[in-house]
Amino acid sequence: MDVKKTVSDLLSKRVDISNLKETDSLSGLGLDSLDLVEVMLEIEEELGIEFDSDEISQVATLGDVLKLIESKIK
Repeated sequence: MDVKKTVSDLLSKRVDISNLKETDSLSGLGLDSLDLVEVMLEIEEELGIEFDSDEISQVATLGDVLKLIESKIK
Protein backbone atom coordinates (compact mmCIF):
# COMPACT_ATOMS: atom_id res chain seq x y z
CA MET A 1 0.00 0.00 0.00
CA ASP A 2 1.40 3.37 -1.00
CA VAL A 3 0.25 5.66 1.80
CA LYS A 4 1.81 8.79 0.29
CA LYS A 5 -0.01 8.24 -3.01
CA THR A 6 -3.31 7.65 -1.23
CA VAL A 7 -2.94 10.86 0.78
CA SER A 8 -1.80 12.80 -2.30
CA ASP A 9 -4.80 11.57 -4.28
CA LEU A 10 -7.18 12.68 -1.53
CA LEU A 11 -5.48 16.06 -1.15
CA SER A 12 -5.50 16.63 -4.91
CA LYS A 13 -9.30 16.83 -4.78
CA ARG A 14 -8.94 20.04 -2.73
CA VAL A 15 -5.58 21.66 -3.53
CA ASP A 16 -2.90 21.78 -6.22
CA ILE A 17 -0.35 19.16 -5.24
CA SER A 18 1.96 19.48 -8.23
CA ASN A 19 4.89 20.65 -6.07
CA LEU A 20 3.84 19.05 -2.79
CA LYS A 21 6.59 18.34 -0.25
CA GLU A 22 6.32 16.62 3.14
CA THR A 23 7.36 19.84 4.87
CA ASP A 24 4.54 21.88 3.31
CA SER A 25 2.06 23.38 5.75
CA LEU A 26 -1.45 22.12 5.07
CA SER A 27 -2.91 25.52 5.88
CA GLY A 28 -0.38 27.05 3.49
CA LEU A 29 -1.79 24.82 0.77
CA GLY A 30 -5.20 26.34 1.38
CA LEU A 31 -6.74 23.73 3.68
CA ASP A 32 -8.74 25.15 6.55
CA SER A 33 -9.58 23.13 9.66
CA LEU A 34 -12.80 21.76 8.17
CA ASP A 35 -10.97 20.65 5.01
CA LEU A 36 -8.37 18.91 7.15
CA VAL A 37 -11.00 17.02 9.13
CA GLU A 38 -12.72 15.97 5.91
CA VAL A 39 -9.43 14.75 4.40
CA MET A 40 -8.58 12.84 7.59
CA LEU A 41 -12.03 11.19 7.55
CA GLU A 42 -11.48 10.16 3.94
CA ILE A 43 -8.07 8.73 4.89
CA GLU A 44 -9.69 6.78 7.74
CA GLU A 45 -12.25 5.32 5.36
CA GLU A 46 -9.73 4.56 2.61
CA LEU A 47 -7.14 2.93 4.89
CA GLY A 48 -9.41 1.43 7.56
CA ILE A 49 -7.84 3.31 10.47
CA GLU A 50 -9.11 5.82 13.05
CA PHE A 51 -7.80 9.12 14.36
CA ASP A 52 -8.98 10.92 17.44
CA SER A 53 -9.61 14.66 17.43
CA ASP A 54 -6.41 15.37 19.39
CA GLU A 55 -4.32 13.61 16.75
CA ILE A 56 -5.98 15.54 13.94
CA SER A 57 -5.45 18.85 15.74
CA GLN A 58 -1.69 18.13 15.94
CA VAL A 59 -1.31 17.67 12.17
CA ALA A 60 0.34 20.67 10.49
CA THR A 61 2.26 19.29 7.48
CA LEU A 62 1.98 16.49 4.95
CA GLY A 63 4.82 14.79 6.81
CA ASP A 64 2.78 14.90 10.03
CA VAL A 65 -0.12 13.21 8.26
CA LEU A 66 2.13 10.49 6.86
CA LYS A 67 3.79 9.83 10.25
CA LEU A 68 0.41 9.61 11.95
CA ILE A 69 -0.88 7.15 9.37
CA GLU A 70 2.26 5.02 9.59
CA SER A 71 1.91 4.87 13.39
CA LYS A 72 -1.63 3.54 12.95
CA ILE A 73 -0.96 0.86 10.33
CA LYS A 74 2.09 -0.74 11.96
